[in-house]
Amino acid sequence: GHVRYPTAGTSSCAEAQPLYTNYPFGICVAHNGNLTNTEDLTLRVEKTIGRHVNTDSDSELLLNLFAEYLTAETRKADSHQSKTTTNGN
Repeated sequence: GHVRYPTAGTSSCAEAQPLYTNYPFGICVAHNGNLTNTEDLTLRVEKTIGRHVNTDSDSELLLNLFAEYLTAETRKADSHQSKTTTNGN
């Protein structure tokens, strides 16, 4: 595997990439770039989505937003599948 250390911010091992979350499926992200709206994204991740941010890494924000998007899309697909099964289509 490959490990990417942060180029900005801290050099903490906690911010080494890829970053991982087990919800909803167990996904990882490695991000080579800088998000410019981290303050807004942090508020969205913590307050709106209700996820805890463990690092100062913008990649962790990206991971949490992507995980939330996957969760929402999975719920839509599950709902559609349930309706299809119930209606016999």
